[in-house]
Amino acid sequence: MAISDPASLMAAGPQATKDVAAYNALLTAESAAAGHRQDALAMLGRTEEAEAEARRAYRTEQNRHWFQYNPNSADAVAAATKAAETARERAAEHLLAARLEQLRERAAARTEQAAAAPWADRLPELAARPLDDATGTVIA
Repeated sequence: MAISDPASLMAAGPQATKDVAAYNALLTAESAAAGHRQDALAMLGRTEEAEAEARRAYRTEQNRHWFQYNPNSADAVAAATKAAETARERAAEHLLAARLEQLRERAAARTEQAAAAPWADRLPELAARPLDDATGTVIA
């Protein structure tokens, strides 16, 4: 059965159709997540922290002893540029990991706050409430 062949998919039954739809949804989600991650890394690579890290790596590479007499040679500039780009990428990945951890912590804190109080804590409060008001109407 080919996933792209609707006739064979329909012949296989409703479960096969659901399986193919779920698989397509998974592929779409994975693709979107990868795209968003790349976009985030590109933006974080342009932050001041990442740029500062790239500048440090560039200077460090140009100051290596094998480039000390000609730090502006083509080889020195190429090596320094490559080191700077690598440092920028690592800084962006670090910033993304730190930001994701902050978001996870905030989500966990919100989940803890949203958790309902245990029944043992709520029962005395509920038992103290009157069942009806002054007019005799039952309060639900």
